[in-house]
Amino acid sequence: MNHIGIDMSKDDFHAAFDEEHVLRFRNTDDGLESFMTFLEDHGYSVSDTKIGVEATGVYHLLLAMTLSAHEWDIFVINPLESHRMITQGLRTVKTDRRDAQKIRTMVSIGKGYPFTDTKETLALKAIVVERQSLVEMRTALNQRITAHVLKEKASGIPFHDGMSEIKRSFDTAIKGLEKHMDGYERETQELLCSIPGIGKTTAATLVAFIGNIHRFDTPEKLSAYIGLDCRVFQSGTSVNGKGYISKRGNTYLRHILFTAAFIARQHNPDLRAYFLKKTSEGKHYFSAMCAVERKLVHLVYAVWKRGTPYEKR
Repeated sequence: MNHIGIDMSKDDFHAAFDEEHVLRFRNTDDGLESFMTFLEDHGYSVSDTKIGVEATGVYHLLLAMTLSAHEWDIFVINPLESHRMITQGLRTVKTDRRDAQKIRTMVSIGKGYPFTDTKETLALKAIVVERQSLVEMRTALNQRITAHVLKEKASGIPFHDGMSEIKRSFDTAIKGLEKHMDGYERETQELLCSIPGIGKTTAATLVAFIGNIHRFDTPEKLSAYIGLDCRVFQSGTSVNGKGYISKRGNTYLRHILFTAAFIARQHNPDLRAYFLKKTSEGKHYFSAMCAVERKLVHLVYAVWKRGTPYEKR
């Protein structure tokens, strides 16, 4: 099996083919065409080659989409894991060539998740991210409006209001994006919405950032992908300190699932009982909520993989 590691940047990428050979290509359509031509000319085949690339926000998407469309196996490496691999050791000099070689090492030992995004999930992901950005800006604007009103009351003089109209524009834009969400993977979104605590926005976020549920063999692997798996520091037979969630996964998913778990705890008797059990054991509120969040992920996994709506016991 051949393994190729790719260190991606905005304009170009370095590809490590072995411990010595690292080549640079442009991150453009022509550059990708040259890369695939190189693979063909040097005997690399789709059936026996794995290509690893670090998740870089948006810069790796053109490469991943183009290569996967030509049936190459692309594995996306979590930036936290690649950073840990790249900076380990006494010498921490960072170069694009060295980074590509380290990413190649990671994909060769089985790190990373298969790239399974489709045009639909990419479009949905863009909508979800844009909506979240607008919601955050609207929240900041609401805080400014509140401060504006308080100052106006304190002075007793009417101030010019230049922000309320902007807020209405945000409201309109957010509602428009939420309508667009329905146009992508609608059946899967409706399926997930059958679970108490999972609303339209949460369902859309799950579909956008998880993509194909069948790439996860177990709900534990899905939890690890999201970053809800526990991390414990251990040396020999001693466990040092408390266990914490790893936070290696997607921030959007963890944030929105925490909110969903809070709602589900109120409407799902089983999750409510589970939360009370954890708090009665002395768990901190947030630790208990993270446990509920993991339980909710198990429900999402079961409903999605089974393809049937959630049913109350």
